[in-house]
Amino acid sequence: MTGGDEEFETQLSTVFGRAGADLGADRAARLVDGGLESGRRRKRGRRRRTVLLAGALTVAVAAGASALTIPSAVPGRTSGALATASSTGAPAPLDHGVTILLIGLRSTTDAQGRPAPADLRRGELHAGDADVDVADTMVLVHIPAGGGAVRQLSIPRDVLVDAGGGRQTTVNQVYTQAETTELPRVQGQGISGAELRWRGREAGRAALIRAVQDLTGVPVDHFAEVSMTGFYRVAQAVGGVPVCLNRAVDDPWSGAKLPAGRSELGPAQALAFVRQRHGVGDGSDLGRTRRAQAFLAGVLQKLRDGGVVEDARKLGALYDALKDDLVVDKGWSPVDLVRQVPALAHGQAAASTLPVVPKGNALVVEPGRAKEILTGEATGNNGPGDEGPSAAPTGNSGKPGNGVPCVD
Repeated sequence: MTGGDEEFETQLSTVFGRAGADLGADRAARLVDGGLESGRRRKRGRRRRTVLLAGALTVAVAAGASALTIPSAVPGRTSGALATASSTGAPAPLDHGVTILLIGLRSTTDAQGRPAPADLRRGELHAGDADVDVADTMVLVHIPAGGGAVRQLSIPRDVLVDAGGGRQTTVNQVYTQAETTELPRVQGQGISGAELRWRGREAGRAALIRAVQDLTGVPVDHFAEVSMTGFYRVAQAVGGVPVCLNRAVDDPWSGAKLPAGRSELGPAQALAFVRQRHGVGDGSDLGRTRRAQAFLAGVLQKLRDGGVVEDARKLGALYDALKDDLVVDKGWSPVDLVRQVPALAHGQAAASTLPVVPKGNALVVEPGRAKEILTGEATGNNGPGDEGPSAAPTGNSGKPGNGVPCVD
């Protein structure tokens, strides 16, 4: 092989992924380790990546994959914001598992600084004229070392955090406030256009990661950010996403118009489903947070039952849908991504909302609860906004919702 380290590992992943379909997980792991050791005799210094690759292929074989091709790069654009945020004193690691922060922006501008077409914005995105980088969705996902339940912790956007100088703000405003502060400084350096927007967003990402870490006491190992347009395109690539509603909805604000019971959502209605706030529960962000959890459960079911994880072609289509809209940290490698997607899609998931108590029109967090929930030490309903682990969601009348929870 004449390529570099990444090419060598990519080629090995393809060969062993195809061969691994007829092998058990243990034999496949030994095969991969042997091949990689042979490569290491040619080129030293790749120990960490080879261990990750062996783990990725073992997971793929155990899932029954007939082929696995690791792309040459994670789709989208890489960010240095996590390193910036972590340099200011992140909390101690939970364990040897991985904790990922998922960020959903209200913006319709992609990771390259390009706005969505006007007809898409006014049509299926149901977006207004203003395009601001407000963090509408924040979810911590903890994948434990050695398997076990994947734990998801949603952070309501109305939770108060320290804004400095004795001020407080809601966590969803941290991103855009940091961006607004950074833009004049960067403009003074003669930077403009798409690069200006990127530099502002980098400040927003770092500030939001720090705020989430301070709020929860949980360190962020990786993060992934997607815009409203990216969310729409992912829903297109995945296909109809199953959800279940306790009652029919018709909301002109979000564009949600859905019947009661189970539905398969196309991209426009998927976006409307997770954005709807009017007429959901008491109108606070807690009801909307449960919608996001239910939608994520539907996506994971689609990834699993639709064969996306095991099908290199389908996985490639999902990568292609994300190439312009996804932002991930620089440390998140393709090997990490391929290893962690099966864990999310095939592992049992327990979804909770960060326990909070009302404070005026906002919410405050119960200290210490986030770490307990993500490590599996907390169970049951422990206060407003905490649904407790929900590995087996139920639908109407307490009957199973076909793998997805029924919500208001």
